[in-house]
Amino acid sequence: RLVGLRSKQWYQRRVRGKKEMARANVHASKYVNDAGLEELWAEKAFRHAQVYFKLICSINCTKLKLSKFDDELYQQFLTSFPRVKLDVIDEEKLKTVAAKRRWRNFCSLFEHHVEDYNFGTLLRLDCKEGYSEANTTLVPRVQFLAIEIARNRQGLNMCHFGKDPNPKPAAEEQGEAKEVEEKEGDVGEKAEEKPEGGNSEEADPPTA
Repeated sequence: RLVGLRSKQWYQRRVRGKKEMARANVHASKYVNDAGLEELWAEKAFRHAQVYFKLICSINCTKLKLSKFDDELYQQFLTSFPRVKLDVIDEEKLKTVAAKRRWRNFCSLFEHHVEDYNFGTLLRLDCKEGYSEANTTLVPRVQFLAIEIARNRQGLNMCHFGKDPNPKPAAEEQGEAKEVEEKEGDVGEKAEEKPEGGNSEEADPPTA
């Protein structure tokens, strides 16, 4: 379970659009209606996101290595996108025609180096937040790697270090806290009750 996530349904919604699927490594016109493929696709994206978020919660992300080509990806990213805002990504700007063309050219540089370089991968828009439907967009794997490698090396993901990657929803935590309070209240009430038939503080002295 990821932050703000109770099921994988929204992952499936992310991979159903023709435009999004066209960016992945399977032709959308052929597979757009294949429910089985969508399920497998969503499952793979879910597992990848889950593993990655656990990593940045458990280790120093500035030393995290995501691929064999981290150095090349990072340097090329800085050269190709020197003014991209990394902490909070504007999805509308990311999906403009010009931005898509630039990213497509960037991804093609690593086509023969990064495995599944164009596979649809989930990217967090705000690096300070976890994975959720509102904070996620679908991008090619190379684009995910470039952005997350830059975030890690610049320490932007350090805000998650030491966190629980699977926190309980607020409503669930409140429910548990209320249950504990009720139990403690019951114990206190029982402690204050006097047992029936107990000895009186002013008992008659024994007769000789």
